[in-house]
Amino acid sequence: MTSSPKPVTGSGRAELPLGRLLFANSLLLGVAFLWGSHIPALDLLLGTFDPWTLALFRYMVLIPVAFGWLTLSTPRPFQPTEPGPPRKLPLGRILLLAGPGLLGFAIFYAMGVYFAGPIPAAIIATCSPVIATLITWAIEHIPPRREMWLALVLAVIGGMIAVLSREAPGAGQEHRVPILGEFLLVCGMICWSSYSVMAQRWLSGYSQLQITGFTMTAAGVGMILLYPMLMLLGIAQMPAAMPSLLIIGLLVYVALLPTLFGTFLWHTGIGIVGVPVAALYMNLIPVFAVLIAMLVGALPTMGQVIGGALVLVGVAQAQWRRARK
Repeated sequence: MTSSPKPVTGSGRAELPLGRLLFANSLLLGVAFLWGSHIPALDLLLGTFDPWTLALFRYMVLIPVAFGWLTLSTPRPFQPTEPGPPRKLPLGRILLLAGPGLLGFAIFYAMGVYFAGPIPAAIIATCSPVIATLITWAIEHIPPRREMWLALVLAVIGGMIAVLSREAPGAGQEHRVPILGEFLLVCGMICWSSYSVMAQRWLSGYSQLQITGFTMTAAGVGMILLYPMLMLLGIAQMPAAMPSLLIIGLLVYVALLPTLFGTFLWHTGIGIVGVPVAALYMNLIPVFAVLIAMLVGALPTMGQVIGGALVLVGVAQAQWRRARK
């Protein structure tokens, strides 16, 4: 990749060529599927690994791939792709993006799925556009449009319906603490939305592959350095036995496709249309997540379906009204 899309942090650009818009939409659709599959896969992996150990192994798998991809495909991997004099790599900003942003998201989200389960995680994911819009408002001072306020109200109502209609944890789910899990999932989404907005601001001039490679590698190195302390404190521990081939395959899948490749596609998409517009596509994540979770035996309650649908209606009306303008 030799150039990076100009970041658009508002509601998108009406003058973008149709082909470029279709390209961005295709990328974001792929992201929705990858991240939708990530939720049930994460739930299965958390049966073998604790959230910290899972984060460690994910980054150990993806770091060499990300670094190799970056160095082999970019002529000057540590310099901006836009013309100009050489400049120092902004290590401080990369560390801030990698720590509270990426690592915060990875840990909060994994713990959220562990305590809440895949179906509640999918329902919470429907709030992604609303959270992204509020984060953009806080950082970029771009106030939400009127239709997004309606989406926010419907998200709160739908979320409450889903929360109040959840079933009590069954056999083998004694570790579930739904309200804690749902809170951690929201924290993870706040970390991700903040990372998405600030990465485009702080690393402007670098390609989307560079942004992904820099921040993913920094997050992985941070996790590797932090892990021994977590083991000494008894917070993290290695699996007692060698994981099965299925679990190893899922780990590689989650590390390389949803985590690495999905993040690259996400940055490319938001570099074209901006975070709030891109986040609207993320309302497909729960659809893919629930369908895949149902294949492995996790069924939603009727209240969860109604609550999730209400949130989706709110997001969809915002997208439809925006498209008409």
